[in-house]
Amino acid sequence: MKAFRNRPIITKTRILMAAILAVFVIMLIASFGIYWILGSRRSMEEETARNAESSASSLDASIRLIAENFTFIFGTDSFALELTDMMDPYSDTTRNRVLIQDELMALSSSSQLAVSALMYDRINDTVYSLFRDVIIPSRARVLWDSELSSLSGIEILPERPSPIRGQNTVIPMVFPITFSYGGATIAKKDGEFTIILLLSPEAVHSMLPENSMLSSRRGLITGEDMGTMRAEDGGKRDGRLYSYTSTLPYSGLKLTAYEDFSTRLKDFAGTAAVSMIAAIAVILVAAVFIAILLQRYVTTPIGKLKAAVAEIEKGNYDAKAEFPGSDELGELRDAISRMAHTIEQQIAAIREEEEKQTKTEMRLLTEQLTPHFLYNTLECIQQEIQNGNSRSSSEMTRALSTYLRTVLSYGKETISIRNEIQHDMSYIRIMNGRFRKNIIYQHTVSPELQDAEILKMVLQPFIENSVKHGFGIGDESTWVQQPEIMTSFKLTDGRIRMEITDNGKGFDESAFLSIMKGDGGDGHVGIRNTYLRLTTFYGEENVALVVSSIPYFRSTVTIEVPLMEQRKESAE
Repeated sequence: MKAFRNRPIITKTRILMAAILAVFVIMLIASFGIYWILGSRRSMEEETARNAESSASSLDASIRLIAENFTFIFGTDSFALELTDMMDPYSDTTRNRVLIQDELMALSSSSQLAVSALMYDRINDTVYSLFRDVIIPSRARVLWDSELSSLSGIEILPERPSPIRGQNTVIPMVFPITFSYGGATIAKKDGEFTIILLLSPEAVHSMLPENSMLSSRRGLITGEDMGTMRAEDGGKRDGRLYSYTSTLPYSGLKLTAYEDFSTRLKDFAGTAAVSMIAAIAVILVAAVFIAILLQRYVTTPIGKLKAAVAEIEKGNYDAKAEFPGSDELGELRDAISRMAHTIEQQIAAIREEEEKQTKTEMRLLTEQLTPHFLYNTLECIQQEIQNGNSRSSSEMTRALSTYLRTVLSYGKETISIRNEIQHDMSYIRIMNGRFRKNIIYQHTVSPELQDAEILKMVLQPFIENSVKHGFGIGDESTWVQQPEIMTSFKLTDGRIRMEITDNGKGFDESAFLSIMKGDGGDGHVGIRNTYLRLTTFYGEENVALVVSSIPYFRSTVTIEVPLMEQRKESAE
């Protein structure tokens, strides 16, 4: 044992791990071999069948509910009168679109699977949609002529590009309607009108098993086309693959779920229990023996080292770990003892320096990035993703990334004017995305100032002040129909002249200057701290500040600072 104790720790680890691996491999071969033979395939097939039947039942119930809601919504005398008006060749298209809004809205809200609804007038070749949806002209009709001419009652058609801007794909659920004396009814074939309920592929997929496909008499609706794996109701084996098909009784659709046997390992079953008990007993015996060795030669020394380090953390730098041996753990023990004395001498200076740096960084981060702003922005991005607005969520995520990159910027105090403008544009994009506004942001920069450096995040607090207090955005009281913000950077006699202009409700000029210079007023911490940072960085005598305000026309804050000497390193 003494020879083993003094071996390098890597050697001891290899010996112990080899023993564990040998036992583990033997048990894996035995246990999984028995499991494969006795029950894994049957368990997989039963689970696949249960999942397919359960999903088919849930989806069929949802389709049935949609059909019942359709009859309740469109099987009314008022809708029949609306169709009568719409069949008039002299009827106005806009008026017809208004007439159908209530029914389309009710249908699109009748199920969590639906995202929108359309109505196609075959007589006038016109598509009516909800006011909230912007139709892409090239996709407006959604259905092909061959599909329209071969409809047979209510049908669910294959997944395809959405006709609505902002959506990727949809699954159309089609209701052909014919008009006869006495009202409107669902046509057995193509009718004069066609109601199209657009189902969300994501919502439909959430009701299906992970590996599955949904098909109809027209072919694949959604999912991965398995080709030869299609079968009549029931299970089918094809080599390692097993598929189970279930026909939805109401809609007639076929749901096929499939699994690859080679990738599925289930719980032990049947007679494998006896073998597994024996295997567990062997593993336990081996584990106990290995644990004793690990405890004696590895864990106990490490535990003593940990206790010594814990004492050092508490300030007891005389603490030592007492155990025999001259391996790596022994060397580490001696190194910790030597380092404890050095740490004791340096800890005071390090702690003081860290506190100063932490206070400086936290003050800047607190001024520029509040948790409230970050949480609201992330929540807005999450809502855009849930609503399927991938482009909007991507743009907001990109804007937030740019915003955070400037806020953090690895402790740098300066930034190029080019990057300062990108930071301000990111803030405007985030506010536009959060509050569904269209704040117009314009900027002008003298060519020689593009890469000039200034104190970072000088303009953003003023832009935020314009958005919140000038435009009233964020408190449900927007005062300006078209908010506009303009920034400019000019070089005049070796000084940078920065202007921030908006068309908001304006401000009292003297009060604004008092608040900014800290002479009075509550709130507006951002602009007051910005002025403090400017005077600290450039010197109060080098900072010039002028404000002017004409309410709802032009309010301007002008800041002049010295031009800094150009640096070689990038400010990004």
